[in-house]
Amino acid sequence: MDRNTLVGFALLALMTVGYVLYTGNEQKKLDAYRQAQQMEAAKADSIKALSAKNDTTKTLKPGSTLVSAPQVSGTFSNLAQGNEVFTTVETEDCIYTFSNKGGTIKSVQLKKYKNFDKEPLILFKGDQNNLYFTLPSNDGKTVKSDQLFFKSDKGNTVLKADDKLVLTYVASLESGQEYIHEYTILGSGYLLDFNVKFKNLGSVLAAGLKEVKLDWHQRMPSLERNVKEEQMYSNLYYRTSDKYVEELSSRKADDLKTEQSVQWVSVKQKFFNNTLIALDEPFGTGSRLKIKPEEGTPDYVKDASASLIVPVDNPDNFNYKMQWHFGPNQYNQLRKLKIGLEEVIPLGWAIFGWVNRFMIIPIFNFLDNFIPNYGIIILILTLIIKIVLSPLNQKQLVASAKMQLLKPEIDQLKKKYGDDKQMIGVKQMELFRSAGVNPVGGCLPILLQMPILFAMYRFFPNSIELRQQPFLWADDLSHYDSILTLPFNIPIYGDHVSLFTLLMAATSFFYTQITMKQQQATMTDDMMAMQMKIMQYLTPVMFLVMFNSFSAALSYYYFLFNLLSIAQTVLLKRFFIDENALKEEIEANKKKPKKKSAWQEKLDQMMQQQQAAKQGAQPGKKK
Repeated sequence: MDRNTLVGFALLALMTVGYVLYTGNEQKKLDAYRQAQQMEAAKADSIKALSAKNDTTKTLKPGSTLVSAPQVSGTFSNLAQGNEVFTTVETEDCIYTFSNKGGTIKSVQLKKYKNFDKEPLILFKGDQNNLYFTLPSNDGKTVKSDQLFFKSDKGNTVLKADDKLVLTYVASLESGQEYIHEYTILGSGYLLDFNVKFKNLGSVLAAGLKEVKLDWHQRMPSLERNVKEEQMYSNLYYRTSDKYVEELSSRKADDLKTEQSVQWVSVKQKFFNNTLIALDEPFGTGSRLKIKPEEGTPDYVKDASASLIVPVDNPDNFNYKMQWHFGPNQYNQLRKLKIGLEEVIPLGWAIFGWVNRFMIIPIFNFLDNFIPNYGIIILILTLIIKIVLSPLNQKQLVASAKMQLLKPEIDQLKKKYGDDKQMIGVKQMELFRSAGVNPVGGCLPILLQMPILFAMYRFFPNSIELRQQPFLWADDLSHYDSILTLPFNIPIYGDHVSLFTLLMAATSFFYTQITMKQQQATMTDDMMAMQMKIMQYLTPVMFLVMFNSFSAALSYYYFLFNLLSIAQTVLLKRFFIDENALKEEIEANKKKPKKKSAWQEKLDQMMQQQQAAKQGAQPGKKK
């Protein structure tokens, strides 16, 4: 590992320190708060059950709840009273609960996943999710669709994989006009169609109506163990009509009014998303999106809302087609939808995202087809990457070995020119050129490896495949591993000890140790050498502190990468690098006539001018 390697790892550490500062571990407080909340909820449920037992004035039908009439007057007043009845539709992958009050989805459970407490994973329930249309009537009043009671002839249903159910909620006015919410539910998958229809409502709704507003509000419940990290990765995404996927601020409250039409809006949490998709015609310009963090509670991570403009062409015969996606942030599944929804997974920008999309994910998914253990998959993935990079690593070691062979001559230059570092630099470059050694030859391989290291920094924490998957002592590779819980919390570090992070830091230190000699060959400054030595000890400590609360899979990968790098360095030095042959190559290069490039000529002239100016400025020298 040369100076450029250490600088690269230092940059990696600096890029992560901001994230770690933001996501400092407060898990013990959160767990205590959750326990208190659960006790309060249990107490409230007991009181509620006792009250219901003693109250004989209400008689409810199974699956229904008595609802008092909201304050709705005018054209739609006859639809504002009734009993709220819930209908459950179970598929191979989901359990949907619908309500006739508003004709909306009240809860969604993903059957193949569990939350952090190993309980059924419910994306939302009850008032956590609310969607309604605002309808302006011809009497000058407006009504929200969530205040209306719809009718449906369907009951609770269990669908097989190949089944399909059309669930229709109809709000009928006295003159035969109908306002309809229609859901088409398949027996498998995470998509369901949602159509909104008006029949003969032209005489009921406001004259000249061209659009209605669709409001969607959701409080994101906490589904993962580390709420701070979950909050960091939860956000509101949207895709504009020109196919750009954008997001609101992930760190603070944000409010945006769109200047373009919108194809879809996604309430995205770390590993799951609820997405509303416009099919034939997008939501209009001027839609408003908001996001804000939930403060003071570990039960919710963020609060999201969207006010979307739905264009209306004909109120007498109107059908606006939409689609819901309730499911995991699984890259290949989202990509199959062909609407860019996979971009809600933060795989990194520019080259880092390309490495993940076209290299890491395909290899990972291929291995996933044959190997059931994700710890073994990460090991094989690391081996493949090291094998692919081995020519670059060999080139780096050859360059470092050549620099090491030139070290005696470099030491003579230092002795000859003393403190004149500028002249040492000039003569050193001349030496490198005559010997045919590129002083930055070891830098390029490192630069080519860095995109993979940064890509992994994004890939592992956002891979739902690793969620709640155990390996060795880690019970969840998407979460940090802990072999010891501390009785106190250390700022930045946390209140636990991650063994994978310890192993990563240790191997980083040893890898630096075995390659340290090669770094000092080109150093003309003793102070720089001292700084590099300090960095040798400081970098592993920085990694130890910053990665302690990161994904166990990430620390495990970096540990394997370091371990294999150590083995590769030892093997290449012993069996593939012949120092005698390199010496002969250097001596042969020195005897060859050298032709300077125009850039080298210009550089030499500049160095000579600077040296002459420096000598002329010394006391006793004549200009």
